Amino acid sequence: MPVIRKYGFTIAVLALCAVMALYLYLSSSKEAKPSLDQNLKAPSFSLSDLDGNDVTLENTNGKVRVIYFFYANCPDVCPPTTYLMTQVQNKLKDSGSFGKDVEFMSITFDPKRDTVDAMKEFAGKFDIDASGWKFLREDSEEATAQLMKDFGLGLAKDPSTNLFTHTDTITFVDKQGVVRKYLTGSIDETQNADKITNVVDALLEE
Repeated sequence: MPVIRKYGFTIAVLALCAVMALYLYLSSSKEAKPSLDQNLKAPSFSLSDLDGNDVTLENTNGKVRVIYFFYANCPDVCPPTTYLMTQVQNKLKDSGSFGKDVEFMSITFDPKRDTVDAMKEFAGKFDIDASGWKFLREDSEEATAQLMKDFGLGLAKDPSTNLFTHTDTITFVDKQGVVRKYLTGSIDETQNADKITNVVDALLEE
């Protein structure tokens, strides 16, 4: 076949390019669909929001919960991770799921200093939409530390400085109240809003 002999190399190159393009497409599709690699029943809790309302795990079932433990005096990771979460918030608002299908929860583990006013001041530094983002506290520092432990997260306090060493972890709880994913926050320089939003979207699709 003269045509094949004449253009055989070109055809082979085009076929190889097509195979590579298909491989890259499939690879990117897999990355866009994150694995939900955890299966831990989320611990029950009862916490107060900034308006004094009681918020429990059970009364937020039916929504995807994005939970971050923080403290307002944090000198390093808490502010940039909270900012990162505002970027995710804005993406979810664009899709119409924020507040309706997804709830953000920032829980302080330093309630003695993180009064309602202190938490309002911290939240006011960021572009936070309170319709879908609750800042929560519990009067007992010990109870909050135990709640973090029950979520599988680490916390230690230096009594000489009142500073905390804690996991900079965003926790994803599905609509049924099961922890399905942990992602490191801003301490991971490769972390970005798209990765976090993809996890939320995967949970919403279930």
